[in-house]
Amino acid sequence: MSPLERWSLHVAALLTAATGLLDGGLRWFGQRMGEFGPEPSPWLGLAQHLHVLVAPLLVFTLGVLVRGHPWVRLRGGGGGRRTGLGIAFLIAPMVFSGYAVQVAVDPAWRTALSWSHGISAGLFLLAYAGHVLRTLVAPRGLPQAAVGLGR
Repeated sequence: MSPLERWSLHVAALLTAATGLLDGGLRWFGQRMGEFGPEPSPWLGLAQHLHVLVAPLLVFTLGVLVRGHPWVRLRGGGGGRRTGLGIAFLIAPMVFSGYAVQVAVDPAWRTALSWSHGISAGLFLLAYAGHVLRTLVAPRGLPQAAVGLGR
C-alpha cells in the first residue's frame, strides 16, 4: 500500500468515524425537552449530513485498497490477517445498512437498519484500530512471531 493510499484511508476513516460518532451521540444523548415534549438536537441534521457526505470517501478508499492490499497480504503471509479479514467482512454490512437506513420508509426497518449499521460500524472501528495498532507494534521487516504477536 502506498503512503498516499494509506493516509487517504486513515483520513477518510477518521472523518467518517468522527461524524458517525457525533451523529450517533446526538441521537442518543442530544435530545432536549421542547415545548411539546422531547425533540432532537438542533445539530443532529448537520451531523447526519456531514456523515452522509464523508462516508462515500471511506467507501471509495476501501474499494481502491481492496483491489490489491488484502490479496497480496493473504498470499504472501505476514501479520494482521485476522484483523484485516474482520475489516473485510464488516465492510458490506456497514455500507449496505448505512445506505438502506437512508432510504427505508418503515420505522421498524429504519430501527433495525440503524442498529445493524451502528453495530457493524462499531465492530469495523475496533477491527480497524486493532489492524492499525498491530502494524505500529510490529516492524515491517520482522515476522509477527519475532515481536511476540504470534499468528
